[in-house]
Amino acid sequence: MKYLKIILFVLILTSLTGCVSYTELNETAIIDTILIDKKDEQYIVTINMLTPTKDDLEKRKTYTATNTSLDKCLSELYLSTTKKIAFSHLELLAITPNIQQEELKEIINLFLNRVDSRNTFSTIVVTYPDKLFDYKTKDINELININHNERGIVSIKQFDSIIKDILEMNVSYVPRIKIEDELIIEGYQSIYSETRLLSIDESIGYNFITNNIKQGLFNINDIGIKLNTSNTTIKVNKNKIDINITSSYQVLNNNQNKKDSEITKSYNNALKKYINQFIYNNKPNYFNNLIEKYQYDYYKDHKNFKLEFDIHVTSTKIENSNIQGGNSFE
Repeated sequence: MKYLKIILFVLILTSLTGCVSYTELNETAIIDTILIDKKDEQYIVTINMLTPTKDDLEKRKTYTATNTSLDKCLSELYLSTTKKIAFSHLELLAITPNIQQEELKEIINLFLNRVDSRNTFSTIVVTYPDKLFDYKTKDINELININHNERGIVSIKQFDSIIKDILEMNVSYVPRIKIEDELIIEGYQSIYSETRLLSIDESIGYNFITNNIKQGLFNINDIGIKLNTSNTTIKVNKNKIDINITSSYQVLNNNQNKKDSEITKSYNNALKKYINQFIYNNKPNYFNNLIEKYQYDYYKDHKNFKLEFDIHVTSTKIENSNIQGGNSFE
């Protein structure tokens, strides 16, 4: 249906302006997914081109090009498809763990310098990329959305958000999936100033810290718990970082017949564990950049400062679900 809308939009635009001819439309490749890898100093770029027909509105075909630069790859793809490569309908950028800081800079410049590209497409890191195009783009994005809504491990990361992270924090965290017999969420991968797969606990901790946790289902000491609300406030004062989380939860099952106070204590400790897992493994990058951003004078005069953390979690058991969230830095 969405591809039908794309075609109808172009046809309406043609009839209104007269500026887009049928020939121009026929010579433009509608790309919804691009995969970028690099091996042996060579970029490997694969595109998923939509070629809808009257009988098959979701017909598609993949093309691959290998060369020393992204621009040369796009030129080769143009020769292969005989169509102009346009990213105005791009929905997914997939990169592999082989993409490091310098390659990521080139990718960012590629999309920022193209007039036919928007920056609101989702971005993932993928292992076993050969199987990526066995799945539709919407199915991959839906997998991440379902995970966000139900498990709280990862969430959609749009390209413009990655650029913002890099400018502000010198690092960004992107959902990483692997494709074997099925699509599997691995957690977040840090990109740009470091390249590392975060554990599931670290990924959840990052979501709590950035208040990107929409909902979560947890098994804590054999007790099923559903997160309903979460709000995080972070205060930065010199080298000290105060992390304050308020949340509410429901008990789905209490196999241990624990008291409410005991469940709340276990739940709070679990949230602190997720936060500490992220803190322990990310001190050199994320939090140092946080100090630099919000306490620049202190950061400038104290190059070898030691970070101090204080984590407070306040939770309330409730009976009804009411999902909401917020975030603030002071």
